[in-house]
Amino acid sequence: MSEEKVGVIDVYVTESYTTWLRREAVQLDVEDYPELEGKTFEEIQAYVESNAEEMKATNDSFDNLSEQLWDKDIEREKINDEDSAINISLKWN
Repeated sequence: MSEEKVGVIDVYVTESYTTWLRREAVQLDVEDYPELEGKTFEEIQAYVESNAEEMKATNDSFDNLSEQLWDKDIEREKINDEDSAINISLKWN
């Protein structure tokens, strides 16, 4: 390691976290969606996750179910894995 004298350093704080949001639910009547007929809960879940952009909305103000879901208000927010640290780095002249 060099014995060179350090003149100036930058000191800064970093923060990191994971934010989880849940939006209000849209209630689907499975009978109104023939593409879901005869499917198990797990099959319906997978289908909706993959095809919400092609599924009809329950409200005529939206073009599809995905658009309607994204428009809903946030009802719960959770922050996980919070971390912070003080860091320094050399300022080279």
